Amino acid sequence: MSAEKIIEQIKKDSEKEIKQIKSEAEKQAKNIIQTVKKEAEAEAEKILESGKQQSESLKKILVSKANQDVKRDIMNAKEKIIDECFTKAQHELSILKGERYENLVRKLIKDGQEKLGSNCTVLVTRDTDKKIAGDIGINITGTIDSSGGVILKSADGKVTLDHTFDGILKREKEKIRVKVGKLLFS
Repeated sequence: MSAEKIIEQIKKDSEKEIKQIKSEAEKQAKNIIQTVKKEAEAEAEKILESGKQQSESLKKILVSKANQDVKRDIMNAKEKIIDECFTKAQHELSILKGERYENLVRKLIKDGQEKLGSNCTVLVTRDTDKKIAGDIGINITGTIDSSGGVILKSADGKVTLDHTFDGILKREKEKIRVKVGKLLFS
């Protein structure tokens, strides 16, 4: 064979081999691109799913916090209304007079006598209390500053019963608070 033919053959073989290498490289590149594309899509899906989960979690947290805030605001509003009821009750008791007041104080004094004995003494808040105590036959030992009611002391002075309106409201506040809450908000 001549040198030209050998060169021509080498050229053809080289071109054939170049085409084969090029074709093989293109196939490998396509496979790599497809693999990378699938991996990228899977990673993007993971990131998207993670973002959705984080978004849902954040949404639940925000909704929960909003619900707690609303419940707290409602509770505070209810407490304010109940406090206004107490203020109104204290005012109504402070202006209570006449037969209703007298009957109530008479009942309070008799309750105190049952608990402390008939020879207990009383501290009064109003002039009306003096009249009632005199009618019942209980000794008056002084006056106190309160919206109404009396304070009773045992004969030996060791036991004191606060039957003033302020004292009763203060002692019974939680029980009354629950009852008022049920009446208003049930």
